[in-house]
Amino acid sequence: QHMMLVENMKRDDNPFGEPKSKRGDWAEGLDLKDATQEKVDVLFHAGCRFSYDMELREIVRGAAILLKEAGVDFGIAGPQEGCCGLRAFEVGFKGEMEKYADDMMSRVATSGATKLVTPCADGYSAFKYYYPWVGAKLNVEVFHITEYLDQLMKEGRLKFGKEVSMRVTYHDPCHLGRLGEAYEPWDGEWKEVLGHMLVSEPRKPMRAGENGVYEAPRNILKNIPGLELIEMERNRVNAWCCGGGGGASEAFPDFTYRTAMERISEAKATGADALVTSCPWCETTFKDAIRKSGEKFEIYDIVELIRSAK
Repeated sequence: QHMMLVENMKRDDNPFGEPKSKRGDWAEGLDLKDATQEKVDVLFHAGCRFSYDMELREIVRGAAILLKEAGVDFGIAGPQEGCCGLRAFEVGFKGEMEKYADDMMSRVATSGATKLVTPCADGYSAFKYYYPWVGAKLNVEVFHITEYLDQLMKEGRLKFGKEVSMRVTYHDPCHLGRLGEAYEPWDGEWKEVLGHMLVSEPRKPMRAGENGVYEAPRNILKNIPGLELIEMERNRVNAWCCGGGGGASEAFPDFTYRTAMERISEAKATGADALVTSCPWCETTFKDAIRKSGEKFEIYDIVELIRSAK
């Protein structure tokens, strides 16, 4: 199953084996700038799941509409956009991700962008941590869409005019939370002490997950009129995974289902009306699990709630 995923990426630049020519179809009719032909301040990277999953199409379109309404100078690469490569890396193909990193560096340079914004948590983690880790320098500020919209909200460029009367709980995606920390370079060496222990000198920065993207999505939710945010017992750095990442959903669907249902049960136990997340892979995993279980519980992307409050 993992080899099929990697072969799809090699052939079509996405894990699903969908035609690369259709990658930009999600933006049809939005009149967005072509960042491969025009200079932009912000390069918007939709990501594979948002580009091809019809169930999620209105979310990525909604994110682009929010940026347009805020007057952001941004563009997309359309059919020229490539996969971030993180899925290949997570199942053992580091070299494939490095190829995508080289491709992304070239695309960013061509666009002239100073910022890279993505609604995909996988892409965010790749751009923020894994690319610098393998030596790929994008030379732009990297934002997840929740971070960027939170910034626009604070600047008064994103405003809410409608109430959304709902109680929700927020699920922290792994690649936005624990795995969303920025890469910190380290130039040192490992030394043996006491004959059996290795210590870093100078001390190597620990990547424990505390500096992931936790507050920006919560800040947005707290500012939506009428919306009540209730936290699950396990949240932020201690959040329970949806079960869909790292190649699990492709090769171990039963494991993914059990993992997703545990998180959904935890969300329902809060008394919330719906679970909100900011990762297309998490959303798909939860929705698939709910359909399989026959249970009733709403799953939203944060962009959907923002659009409802406009």
